[in-house]
Amino acid sequence: MYMSTNHEFHLMQLSDSFFPSGMFSMSSGLESLANAHKITNWNDVLNFILEQIEFQIFPCDCTVLSLAFSGVKNNDLKTVVDIDKKYYSMKFAKEVRNSSIRSGKQLLNSLIHMIDNQDDRIFLYEFNEKIKSKETPGTYPITLAICAICLDIPIESVTRMLLYSFSSSVVSAAIRLGLIQHLDAQKILKLLAQPINTLILTNKTKNIQDIWQLTPLVEIHQMNHERNESRMFIT
Repeated sequence: MYMSTNHEFHLMQLSDSFFPSGMFSMSSGLESLANAHKITNWNDVLNFILEQIEFQIFPCDCTVLSLAFSGVKNNDLKTVVDIDKKYYSMKFAKEVRNSSIRSGKQLLNSLIHMIDNQDDRIFLYEFNEKIKSKETPGTYPITLAICAICLDIPIESVTRMLLYSFSSSVVSAAIRLGLIQHLDAQKILKLLAQPINTLILTNKTKNIQDIWQLTPLVEIHQMNHERNESRMFIT
């Protein structure tokens, strides 16, 4: 059976650092951990990414993405707003919350300029009005789900893109922090492919009660990072 690959160009477009989402201006707590000498080499960076994916990004961000994807597909604005607010409430570090909103709004604004289909634009504008009226924050995983529906990107593909973008932003930060070299970064990304694909393949349908995360040490460092006068990254 023929499978359409029309979405692949859009997938590459969204995951490119050239795309103005702001995802590549964050270290996700890596800078603070590096300054505290908790992370010192490429293996530490790899383990940091794996732990963040297993205990935060996949059970929280990816679950939110999947649930929002279904909500947008069913034109269920209320459910999408409820998930958006729940996700926002679970981000304890102020800069993490703000960064997600900033990236979400940038993605949504880009999407409004990109999409011509009137049916898709109706949901886009309705959700954007909810943000303007402060009824919902407009976080990144939610707007990414809207984007995926508008661009006909399958949920497995956009989930993989979210995990890759997170991993790529962390290794990019690690290079700039002097923890690893460029070749180390490529090695790390190569080693992440199998565990990420395994997670996606074993993923099951979930509901809003299944959203969870458990990364207390990283969140403490993210909060400490907010108070640093000198810092290279937003988080």
